[in-house]
Amino acid sequence: MSQEAATRALDIIDNLGGTAEVFRGKWLTIQAFSSEFQRNNQRHSLIAAIEASISETKAAEMLEELADEISYLKQYPVGNLDLAETDPQFYQNARQDIAQATSADRAPSNRLGHLVCVVYQVRCNTEHGRKKLGTQRSQKLFVISNRIMDMVIPVLVAIGETA
Repeated sequence: MSQEAATRALDIIDNLGGTAEVFRGKWLTIQAFSSEFQRNNQRHSLIAAIEASISETKAAEMLEELADEISYLKQYPVGNLDLAETDPQFYQNARQDIAQATSADRAPSNRLGHLVCVVYQVRCNTEHGRKKLGTQRSQKLFVISNRIMDMVIPVLVAIGETA
């Protein structure tokens, strides 16, 4: 167990720069904004923040621009690294969020909120799970997550600038 912890610590030391560090900084912005929309769990708070803050038209535009990223996340869902890969719930949250993010029956802001929840799962894996930061898969998820946040954050920050 302690060897695993040491290996995780070394991975963080060796790989926290670059896209992983950019991801952490951007996530803090999303977290700070969504904290004003407290619900019964973090996912619901994120969705509420997006729904309350981004117009349906703007959310639809963002989702269209993120089609490739959404397609990748649908094909290769993010697992919950707090669980064993063999656990039936390993992909549950990400699959549900991507299903909601791609559902034509949902409002675009709700769909975008669910997409941000996938980014939240990446964050949870980084902070609480056993995510190896330097792997090609991790780097790909950081790039995708950063792209999503690059689109969402300016809209959220603009709300504060107009207040």
